[in-house]
Formats: sequence, structure tokens, C-alpha cells
Amino acid sequence: MSRNQLESRPVLGPQLFTIYINDLDEGIKCSISKFVDDTKLGGCVSCEEDTKRMQGDLDRFGEWANSWQMQFNVDICEVIHFGGKNRKTDYYLNGGRLGKGEVQRDLGVIVHQSLKVGMQVQQVVKKANAMLAFIARGFEYRSREVLLQLYKALVRPHLEYCVQFWSPNLRKNILAIEGVQRRFTRLIPGMAGLSYDERLDRLVLYSLEFRRSRGDLIETYKIPKGLDRLDAGRLFPMLGKSRTRGHSLRIEGKPFRAEIRKNFFTQRVVNLWNSLPQETVEVSSLAIFKRELDMALVAKGIRGYGGKAGTGF
Repeated sequence: MSRNQLESRPVLGPQLFTIYINDLDEGIKCSISKFVDDTKLGGCVSCEEDTKRMQGDLDRFGEWANSWQMQFNVDICEVIHFGGKNRKTDYYLNGGRLGKGEVQRDLGVIVHQSLKVGMQVQQVVKKANAMLAFIARGFEYRSREVLLQLYKALVRPHLEYCVQFWSPNLRKNILAIEGVQRRFTRLIPGMAGLSYDERLDRLVLYSLEFRRSRGDLIETYKIPKGLDRLDAGRLFPMLGKSRTRGHSLRIEGKPFRAEIRKNFFTQRVVNLWNSLPQETVEVSSLAIFKRELDMALVAKGIRGYGGKAGTGF
């Protein structure tokens, strides 16, 4: 290809490309998510009619691509089937059969078809430990203040990114994540010989397991308040329906058969959220809710080994 031919080829920037594909979901019946050039189509398939609906949406993708003279790379498109009783139907895009995969990475989160989070835990622990090793090798002056700031800015975000989606429930995964913070606290001068709980108390830090529970409650507060662009009715269909006991924003979990669903965000948060007092959940701002939540957790005897409420997060 000549230089003139190369220079004449159009190149779309990310923002222009997003505008260009804005009408991709017109006429689509299944759920669709778009992020730059990454498009995902999803839906519940339990009968032949559901299969036809899914294939029909894929056919619409093909028609859209042909109309706008674009092309899907069928070779790298995959189908992930969830559920032990899944029919695992073959799907086609522009006449090409889509391959079947077991793992998909979505915005940095590894999703396995079994919905187990072991691979995600291994990934975040590896990244966090690598950053912790970089800090240990690269900083000779290890004051408490400097190390704490580095840990909160460079290490802990790896362990908590999108954690409401993949929060672990197996003890081995919980301990693997907590082990990163254990190693960090031992790096700080003066912490030798102290237990992990004592180190957290001295450093005014909370266990990562406690932070995940607190984060679940904060996210639950934000959803019905409209602070996050999520469908509260879909996530918590029984929101505020039961007034016989508890507060006015009481939620009820959905019935489930698989044990793994017990740890889904909408399930694991139910009991702890419903146990909060009315004056905590009805506050008008997120900042006030966090303060009230910390005091409520301390009142319930739930501590993350961090000293005073609301100071170690």
C-alpha cells in the first residue's frame, strides 16, 4: 500500500467512533453494553424462543455493519454460556459461527463461565504484590506516613476495583487478598512483633474484608437514591415493600438454588442493610450516611480493627 493510500484511509477517534455506533442498539431486544469498540450482547435463554431472539439480534448486528460499511471481527468474538443446564446453542454472526469461551475480561474484571472469582482474585493479588514489591525496593526512606500514602494510592485500589461485583466468599480467596495488606503492615518500621490486628489498630487501618462489607452498604444506599445510574427496581425488586419490621428501605433477597448466588451483591447485602437503623438509611447525603454508618457498625460491635469509627477508610 502506497503512502498516499495510507494517508487517505479514515481514522475515527474514540469519541467520534462512539457517536458513529450510537444507533447500534436500535431494534435490539436483548441487553446490550457498549464501550468504545467492545460490544456485549446478553440475555436469559431458557427456551427455543429465547434462542431465536438472541440470534435475531446478532443478525441485526450484521445488517447494521453492512449498512454502515463496517465489519465485526468474527474470529475474536466469543459466546460464554452461564449455568449448568445451559443449552449451549451455537450462534452465528454474518454467516460465521461464534466460538465458545470460558473466560471473558470485561473492563479489567475476569468473568468465568462458572461465575467463580478465583481467577480474578489471583490477578488482583499478583498486581498488588508487584506494586508492593516496587515500593519496598524503590523507597529507602520508609516513614509511616509516606508508606501509608503509597499503599492507599498504588496498592489498595488493585484489591478493591469493582469489588462489589467479584467480592470473594471462599476463605482461601479472602485470606489471599488480606495477605497483601498483612505484608504491607510488616514493612512499616516499629510494627515487628505485633499481631495483624494490633498493626491495623496502630496504623488506623481496617481489614479489607470489613471495607468490602462497608462498601456494599454504601453502594446499596446510592442505588435507590439515584446516585448511581442503575435500575434500583431491577436490583432490589422488593425495595421498601415490607414495613412490618425494620426501616422503610428494607429489601428482600431473591430466592436462589445455586450456592454461588448466595454471594451475589444483591443477596449478601440484604441482612446487614436491613439491620441498619432508620435514622442511618434516611439521611439526605452520602457523606452523612458514611458517618452514620460507621457509628451504626461500631454500635453493633462490628469493627475492622481501625480505632475510631470513620477514620481508617
